Amino acid sequence: MSEQRRGDPIGTYTGGEFHPLDPDPERIELPDIANGLANTCRYAGQCQFYYSVGTHSIYVSEELSEHGPTIQLYGLFHDAAEAYISDVPRPVKREIETFERIEQRILAAVWDRLGVDPPTESEWEVVMDADDRLFHYEADTLLAEFEPPSVPDLPYELSACSPERVREQFLDRAEQLRADME
Repeated sequence: MSEQRRGDPIGTYTGGEFHPLDPDPERIELPDIANGLANTCRYAGQCQFYYSVGTHSIYVSEELSEHGPTIQLYGLFHDAAEAYISDVPRPVKREIETFERIEQRILAAVWDRLGVDPPTESEWEVVMDADDRLFHYEADTLLAEFEPPSVPDLPYELSACSPERVREQFLDRAEQLRADME
C-alpha cells in the first residue's frame, strides 16, 4: 500500500510527483527545480520582457562570489520552493500567513536533498542581502516607470533568455558549485 502524504501531489518536469505540503527530499530532482524556476517569470509577469526566477537565482549566486561555494549554492537555490509553488509578489506573500512555512519546509527538503546543512541565520542574511540588491537592480530595468528606492550598480545585463537555456545554465551552475564544495 502506498504511503499516505499530506495534500495532493503535483506532477513534475521529470515525470515524478511532489507533495508541496509534505515535501520529501527523495522526490526532489534538480532538473525539476531548474525547469520550474526557468519557466516562472519574475514580478508576477509584469516585466518589460520575459525574465525568469531561474535567471535571478543564477545572478544571486554570482553576487555571492566572494563567499564560498556553499553560500553561493544557497543563493542559487534560495527560491527553489517557487519551482513547486510559484512566485508570489512580496506584498501578497507577506499577507499569506502559511506561505512562508510552506516555503521553509520545501527549502529544508531541498537542503537535505543537496546534502548541505540548512543555512545559519547569518548565512541566510547574506543571501537575502544579495537577493535584495538584485530585486532593486532588476526592478529598475524590468518594470516600467517603477523607481526602486536605491539601485545598486551591478554588472549584470538583463535580457530575455529562453527557459531551456536558463534551465541548462542553472544546472551547470549547480553542478559547478557542488563540485567546488567537494
